[in-house]
Amino acid sequence: MFARFQTVATVPPTDDPDARRRELTDILRRHAGYSGAYFLVSGPTAMRALVTLWSTEEDARAASDRTRAAQGGGPRPVTLDEDTVYEVTDDEPGAAADGEPAVVAVAAFDGPFSDAGRAAIDRVHRRQVIPAARAVPGTVRLLVLWDHLSRSMRALLLATDAASLRAAHEAVEATDPAAEEDPALVSPPDRVDSWEVAGADVPARLTGASARP
Repeated sequence: MFARFQTVATVPPTDDPDARRRELTDILRRHAGYSGAYFLVSGPTAMRALVTLWSTEEDARAASDRTRAAQGGGPRPVTLDEDTVYEVTDDEPGAAADGEPAVVAVAAFDGPFSDAGRAAIDRVHRRQVIPAARAVPGTVRLLVLWDHLSRSMRALLLATDAASLRAAHEAVEATDPAAEEDPALVSPPDRVDSWEVAGADVPARLTGASARP
């Protein structure tokens, strides 16, 4: 599975953002390989992000062109600040996998990771971070994303409320996750941003199974 992470600082004015999301979701559902979407809003900056999930990298990269074609063509309606396609290396359900996510923490690891560094951070995630986070009540889904072009990573933890995100962070820190690894290879995320989940569409209910090979 692949994820496309897009952010935009300004969006066209609309009296009904829910209607705009419903319209876009309806279009996305008709695209080949579509596996779900999360519409995010950053409270402090009002920046928007769209995380879409796809069966293949080709479908992820073609999504915007297909959407514009479905809307009748023309220029892109917004200017993207970021537009990155990632491989989903881990997709794990949380303790509240059937719950509606209200918030998400996005941890960014800018890299570039060496092969050894990526292997080390994967071990940390799978050995300590993922088991600790997914056991916390209120956690919905945890996605780990890998960009093979920039050799960077992102980890997304969706939860039903901010308290669950804080509890998950505390649970992870309590495991001392990097203790067994070479400190030259493992470091904390470069930044962690919190977003509100303005809308979610997960028709395939992929939260029930891991995306690991």
